[in-house]
Amino acid sequence: MHIRSLFLRATLAALSVLPAAAFAEALVKPLPTPDLSKLPPDKAKELTEARADFENAKVDLVGGALATAYALMGGEYARAGFGDVAAVAFYDASQLAPQDARWLYLRGVIAAGQKQNAEARADYEAALALDKNYLPVRYRLADLLVEERNLDGAHKLLEEAVAEHGDQAALFAMLGRIEIKQQRYADAVANFQRALKAEPQANAIYTDLAAAFTALGKTAEAADAKAKQGDAEPSIADPLVAGLYQRGPAPVTGTPLEQARRLVAMTRFGEARAKIEEALKARPNDVDALALGARVDALTGDRDAAQQKAAQALKLDPQNAAANLSQGMVYEFAGDDANAYTYYQRALRADPRLADALLLAGNADMRRERYADAIEHYKTLAAMTPENLVVTARLVAAQVGAGRCGDALAYINGLLGKRAQDGDLMQIFVRLASTCPAAKEAERGMANDYARLLYKQHPDASDSAALALASAAQGKFDEAQKYQAEAIYEATRVNDTALADMYRATMREFAANKMPDRPWPANHPYFKPPLLTSLAGAGDRKAQ
Repeated sequence: MHIRSLFLRATLAALSVLPAAAFAEALVKPLPTPDLSKLPPDKAKELTEARADFENAKVDLVGGALATAYALMGGEYARAGFGDVAAVAFYDASQLAPQDARWLYLRGVIAAGQKQNAEARADYEAALALDKNYLPVRYRLADLLVEERNLDGAHKLLEEAVAEHGDQAALFAMLGRIEIKQQRYADAVANFQRALKAEPQANAIYTDLAAAFTALGKTAEAADAKAKQGDAEPSIADPLVAGLYQRGPAPVTGTPLEQARRLVAMTRFGEARAKIEEALKARPNDVDALALGARVDALTGDRDAAQQKAAQALKLDPQNAAANLSQGMVYEFAGDDANAYTYYQRALRADPRLADALLLAGNADMRRERYADAIEHYKTLAAMTPENLVVTARLVAAQVGAGRCGDALAYINGLLGKRAQDGDLMQIFVRLASTCPAAKEAERGMANDYARLLYKQHPDASDSAALALASAAQGKFDEAQKYQAEAIYEATRVNDTALADMYRATMREFAANKMPDRPWPANHPYFKPPLLTSLAGAGDRKAQ
């Protein structure tokens, strides 16, 4: 899929994806900008455009959609040979979607390609813990263990897999090759024969079979195997790695409406619209299809069509949650915040756990400084998505805005009790404990320790700014200015002018020996969420 069709300024992904992201700088490392001068001019131009599209898109995405954007950008850099930049992109993707095994696995693939075996092993193990069914994770981890001479560990991994996947020649072949190293030649022969039964064309296995027969003293069988040997290795399907290094549109299956939702999530809006039309042709009064169509039209700047579909969906089913949500979004895209909020409330009355409506209603509450209402909306959403730290941060911002930073601190302390090693959660704690008047001295001291640890691990803009707050909370304003200057530099280096301006505002407070009273600046999107914005012409872009 061409990157220009992937990284549009999407403010909506799909019904299950939360739109209108706030800055997620607390979760990710800044993505480096590599030197493209050694690339062919056309490739350099394409990669530059891809990066520009990515930077434009990411401010409007959240959670899984934002993680996917980082992963797609990582794929672009991996294909261009910039493995170090791709590694950062997949790290960011895994931080934004920590339960998505795909990004951990691809982090491992990139690390292995850079000969960083310890990192690759850790990534593969983390991915396997989340997804035991994707065989390439197990296969690559076993291969890495063999390289590290942990033959027993690799053998155990593969034995667990072949019990359920008796048709995978690659697994049996690797087992046999491990058993040759372990001098278990009879077992090796049995596994090589199983591999050949599963994939007869994999004639490279005959070389190994011949070696096993020779070790057993079976010269005739060895000679017969040698006569059949070739170069074809057994295969194991790995669509994730194939997608990482090869271009091409991802296959989309399901009903037309299901396909439309997936295409929207992939920002393939033109194709999504065609599938919505297909669904409506079969069922002209399909409320869900009309509601999704209204969202796509509003997102791509066709306000008249969006309003027409939203109104039709509501006329068919006035109590439908998706229809009310879409009408609200159509209003917000048009800048009518008041009417948008009315329909978000109606959507939530129909479905109190509709994630998109909870987020958008909470954002509208924050714009109105109705913090108590925002707390309730974000709290429900946070309970539904406990791993989404952007939602956690929004809830904290609402509690701070309501003058309840002590409640926010208790909430974050509770989360840290369950996820003590979560560095991104630590950073929220650092910001909150450093700025909350209700924080105890011990909590400020802990925040200072956490901040220095995070800064030591990767001193990016967000960790530098957090350490600046922790330093200021200790009365060390000169030190705070030093770290804040680093944060400003990092934000400027990656062309995030809005973030750099916010950091400069905080710097002025430090220069006046004044402690900020909020964990993020007052004009940060956590406190002042922007309205949804359309991208005119997005529907005219097609996947290539």
